[in-house]
Amino acid sequence: MVICLPVWLLIRVQGNIVMNSIALAFAGVLLVLATLSISIAPASAVPLSVRENIHTIWADKTGLDGGFTFIVIGDTREGDKVHLKLLKQAEAYEPLFILNTGDYVSNGYQKEYEHYAGLVQSLRIPILNVVGNHDVAKETAAFDRHIGLRNWYFDYGNCRFISLDNATGGFSRETLDFARKYLHTDKTCFVAFHKPPAYDRWKVHSMDSDGSGGRGGEMMELIASSNVALVFLGHIHLYDEMEIGGVPYVISGGGGAGLYKKYGFGKAEYGFVVVKVGPDGVSHEWIPLEK
Repeated sequence: MVICLPVWLLIRVQGNIVMNSIALAFAGVLLVLATLSISIAPASAVPLSVRENIHTIWADKTGLDGGFTFIVIGDTREGDKVHLKLLKQAEAYEPLFILNTGDYVSNGYQKEYEHYAGLVQSLRIPILNVVGNHDVAKETAAFDRHIGLRNWYFDYGNCRFISLDNATGGFSRETLDFARKYLHTDKTCFVAFHKPPAYDRWKVHSMDSDGSGGRGGEMMELIASSNVALVFLGHIHLYDEMEIGGVPYVISGGGGAGLYKKYGFGKAEYGFVVVKVGPDGVSHEWIPLEK
């Protein structure tokens, strides 16, 4: 929006130049409008912002009474064709939001984020993005500009959603402190971070071990002692699930990037997880890509 403001509005009265107070007042109104038009960008201009999408979710009250559904997808990266098919398929479930467990771009460059933003811009469903290692691989400025937050949480009804940063290989002390603070709640928690813990069969492609400073063990103990219903992960390009400390950990990494069939576990196929939250509790199901 462009507004052309007059530098001055004058009226000549009997040869004298007199400032017209009404015209000046009108110019002031236009100045305010011009300022607003510059400082407030259209919502579609930043479709990836965590803050904006959380506010969009809060504005939707439909799930507060009878329950709601959300989708978990991950490792979409360069697989645009599959990614778009999955998003279209996901729309049929009328989810409150879509959670991407990370690696939605390949290197972290500005042009990649612009491409991702353009890809999902027409989607009418808020997308919440967890930071993955590829998302900040070469640079971090574009992530900060488009996504904005690495550790974040929000409440919706009696549920709390918490995203934690282990993109560089482990959990920092800052991230652990964030988790301790926001997992301390009576609400039902859903936790997401990109790299699976170095545990059991997932050690082949995981976050750093505790011996290497990953602090995954400390985080798993914290999760086990909190009211966590599900933990969502990515990084391994397939679907798999494991119970750790009594809590289900779910990898949803079949969002579009090349599948990992070499490991011999899980389901190396494209798809997403549907999570339903209602008065009777929480359920989740893996949904493969429609042929």
